[in-house]
Amino acid sequence: MNIAEIVKAYLDALEEQKVDAIAALLTEDAIIDIPLSNTGDLSPWFVFEGRDRALGYIGTIFQNFGQVKLLDRAVYVAEDGRTVFVETTGDLIQRVKNAGYRNKYVFKFTIRDGRVSHVSEYANPVTFAKLMGIDLG
Repeated sequence: MNIAEIVKAYLDALEEQKVDAIAALLTEDAIIDIPLSNTGDLSPWFVFEGRDRALGYIGTIFQNFGQVKLLDRAVYVAEDGRTVFVETTGDLIQRVKNAGYRNKYVFKFTIRDGRVSHVSEYANPVTFAKLMGIDLG
């Protein structure tokens, strides 16, 4: 698989809620971070270091959302041969309230040895905080 196909497989597995497929695509030392916070601070809101913690985060997505769709994906492969950016619109349904959740995302993937070693998930934190009842600022 080339790096764009690896990223597509990851995002497809996210939509299909297949944690085992995602696990197979991650390096042992994989990191998922969420750089934009609800406070506006420049530090990342969340950082999940290592495959187990990254999969724990993915698991919370599957626990909280019965539908995960990533629509209108635009994929950009960087010239370095290891970085892929994906711009997409999330269309999710929260399990508890059956509430729709739409947000804009930009994912930055770093690929190493045919696996995902780092994912940065950029989304509007205000939209997420409002859905989850999290304070802003």
